[in-house]
Amino acid sequence: MSQIPVSQCSIFVQIWVDTNALQNGSTKGVYLVDNRLNNGSQNEGTVGLQTAVTTNSYICWQVYNVDPNSSTTLSIASIGNSNAWGASGQPQSVSPNTFTGQAQTNGLAEYKLTINAQAGGGSGITTSVSPGINVS
Repeated sequence: MSQIPVSQCSIFVQIWVDTNALQNGSTKGVYLVDNRLNNGSQNEGTVGLQTAVTTNSYICWQVYNVDPNSSTTLSIASIGNSNAWGASGQPQSVSPNTFTGQAQTNGLAEYKLTINAQAGGGSGITTSVSPGINVS
C-alpha cells in the first residue's frame, strides 16, 4: 500500500498520553478521541474509542503528550491488522507520531494500537490499546 498523506485524511484519531501516569503495559493515562462524535463515534476519551467512519475513508492517528513540557518522546509503534483495513493493508507510519490508513471493509472491528514512550535519558515504556472502528 502506498503511504497516504495526512492532508488526504478526513478522520482524525488523537491519542493523548499522560506520561506521568503511564506505566509499562498499563493503559492508565491513555485517552483516545476523534472528530466523529457527531457521526456516531462512541467512548470518547477512553481506550475503548469506537470511531464511526464510512467506507474508503482516510484516517490519521496521532499521539500527543498531555504535558507539553515533558521530555518524554512518544511514538506510534504499530497499528495492527484488522478486518476494517481491507485490501489496501494496515495503516502505515508517515512520521514517528503519525500513522495513516484507509477503512475499506464494512462492519465493526477492533485493532491493536501500540505506543512507545521514551523518557529523556531513561527507559522506554510500551503500551497497547484495542480501540474499534465501525465502517459503514
